[in-house]
Amino acid sequence: MIKVLIVDDEKIVRKGLVSFMPWQQFGMVVVGEANNGENALQFMKTNKVDLLLTDLSMPVMSGIELMREVSKRYPHIQIVVLTLHQDFEYVQEALRLGAIDYIAKTQLEKEQFEDVLSRISSLFDKKKSKELVNHRNEISQVDELFVMYTLSQQSDDPKWDISLPKGAVEVDIGVWYWTYLPPEAFTPGPNYALICFRDLKGLDHEAVVQLIRVYRRNGFFYDYDPAQPLQTIHKGAINKVGKEDGYDLNEIKQKWLSPDWIYEDQIFDQMHQELKAVKLPPIRLTRLFFSLTDEWNRLYGKILEDSIVIEDSFAYYSQFEAWIRSARDAIRQANIKPQYSIEIQNSIAKATNMAQQMLNQSLTAGEMAMMVNMSSSYFSQCFKQIVGKTYTDYLRDIRMDRAKDYLINTTKTIQWIAEQVGYNDEKYFSRLFREHVGILPSDYRQTNIQDRPK
Repeated sequence: MIKVLIVDDEKIVRKGLVSFMPWQQFGMVVVGEANNGENALQFMKTNKVDLLLTDLSMPVMSGIELMREVSKRYPHIQIVVLTLHQDFEYVQEALRLGAIDYIAKTQLEKEQFEDVLSRISSLFDKKKSKELVNHRNEISQVDELFVMYTLSQQSDDPKWDISLPKGAVEVDIGVWYWTYLPPEAFTPGPNYALICFRDLKGLDHEAVVQLIRVYRRNGFFYDYDPAQPLQTIHKGAINKVGKEDGYDLNEIKQKWLSPDWIYEDQIFDQMHQELKAVKLPPIRLTRLFFSLTDEWNRLYGKILEDSIVIEDSFAYYSQFEAWIRSARDAIRQANIKPQYSIEIQNSIAKATNMAQQMLNQSLTAGEMAMMVNMSSSYFSQCFKQIVGKTYTDYLRDIRMDRAKDYLINTTKTIQWIAEQVGYNDEKYFSRLFREHVGILPSDYRQTNIQDRPK
């Protein structure tokens, strides 16, 4: 549908046009109206418009001024002017500025509305077709294009307000390209990225558009550097990334569940570089770290001042890297005990991680001490000082927390749950659970099932 914006200072004219003209019959829909040019520009910041129907004589900002601004900011929008019969000079100026047609308000009383819209629809299609032919011919002859990507995911973001170079073509929402970058051209700020695509000569319009879309979907996320105002990408470097057989998600997840990356700078840098090199599709990367964030909060929640929170999405990898560094800093700061070396703190962190991962193995403090290469007595001393409770109390607490999770979220038997959290005797487990929680496991499950929202 062609999205139409009506601009006229007379409310009765706007309402009449909206109500009585058969827009839908000609593939059009009125998406908004404004009483002057300034309000029209404000509307276009947050709404997609294909066709502007504007009066010429208006207060605050005239139709002519509005047309000039629209031609600069939104060159893809086609314009039809509304006018009184005495506005002939204005009409000539409007046509020079690129209006595809004009409608005398007196015409609306004499002609059928269908005739007016039929003419506008035909002219709209002709101009679009002509522009497309011109673009197709031009693209096949050029070696480079300039592409602008918005860094916002929302089309109603006010950051989208920008003046585009003349001749800019909208490929998708928030994506434009043009063939020439004059010295005074737009310089991207923090909300936009400007990329020069090269080695394109001989490609047709469809191939170029597909290239732009593929790069935005994958490569751009990892390549974009906010410190560079203009970046260059060659056609040969644009490849689909994140193929299903190119990585093992479980292996990546297990690495990031290990505490090594938290305390060892060299290991963190290596893991970070490996992760970036894999080039997971951005949505898969975010989903993976949503899952990891839940695990980190479970592992370190008892020492963290605030839970780790991940963004819903990231516009580019540098944003993601900043987030993961902040998560790392939060865990490190919560774990810092100045009287102990980094090696000791790392060993205790490994112990808490292994205790979480091996709940069903009933590891004693002595066995865990051996696994992290510490003496039993020194391990117990360090563990209590760093974690804030004895190893035995910590193990019991995480067992009971895991048991509560199983009771609420599975239908497994009490015996199965007891075994999963390190107890072979169901009766002994049930007695400990009641001492810790206050009620038997079966009663805990029944109570929480009844309280669960329907």
